[in-house]
Amino acid sequence: MATASTAKKAPAVLTRLFDRIPGAPNALISRPATGVVASKDEPELILIFGWMDAQLQHIHKYTETYHNLYPGATQIIVRSFSQWWWTGTETSIEGTLPIAKLVNETYNPQRTLIHAFSNGGMLSLADLTKGLHRLTGRTDLPLPARTVIFDSCPGDSNFSGGVKAFTGGIKNPIVRNIAGALVVSTISLYWLYITAAGIEDPFVTMRKRLQDPAFLPPTASRTYIYSKIDELVPSQAVEQHAQESKKLGMDVVLEAYDNTPHVNHLRQNPDRYWAIVKNAWTRSGN
Repeated sequence: MATASTAKKAPAVLTRLFDRIPGAPNALISRPATGVVASKDEPELILIFGWMDAQLQHIHKYTETYHNLYPGATQIIVRSFSQWWWTGTETSIEGTLPIAKLVNETYNPQRTLIHAFSNGGMLSLADLTKGLHRLTGRTDLPLPARTVIFDSCPGDSNFSGGVKAFTGGIKNPIVRNIAGALVVSTISLYWLYITAAGIEDPFVTMRKRLQDPAFLPPTASRTYIYSKIDELVPSQAVEQHAQESKKLGMDVVLEAYDNTPHVNHLRQNPDRYWAIVKNAWTRSGN
């Protein structure tokens, strides 16, 4: 299990190396070492959907500990970038087809763990599921999973949170303010467009899909890791979705942190974080 010292900074030399998946520009894969096989009570596949514009060095904080916990599991990283908002849906789905093929043809659905971060990860998850539908010709086939872990998601149409999501990584305050003004204008025009066109709020659609048996199996356990002070994804949005899922008969656990920033729960208390992950996997097998 990770300690506070090992989880704060990704190691300079990675134990688990990743390769690109041909035809999937936003995805990377790492298979276990030769001869290393997951035991029957461990995941065979771990799907990691990164938060928007997450740097690989930050995602590797998770992949390295996953390797220590489950060395026999294949890991697939699906990255999310802010340009998704300006990319056509068709392009996004096409880029998931090689991942969908791997997931559908190679791995046991009951030994698959999904770990999704923030709204960016949610959107990538939805794109992959739509890619699976296209690949198989079955719109009722969910993305396989025994366990789903939601970290800092799902959110809702939080305007200020959306602006911070696009500008939070900009260090220069002048540049950040200019970028913020541009983002405000762009988001405003976007919402005016979808309202006039009668298009459903994409966050409403996303939240519905996470509860749709055609997108995620209703039998998969769901663990929501979130913060009471998250400025990008309010805790109320996460709790509301969790309660709705529970009313639908889904196995739901809420894990709240009191004072951690967005997608930063691991940094504050890595021992607790990985205990939550392990318990989520174990619980789903009972």
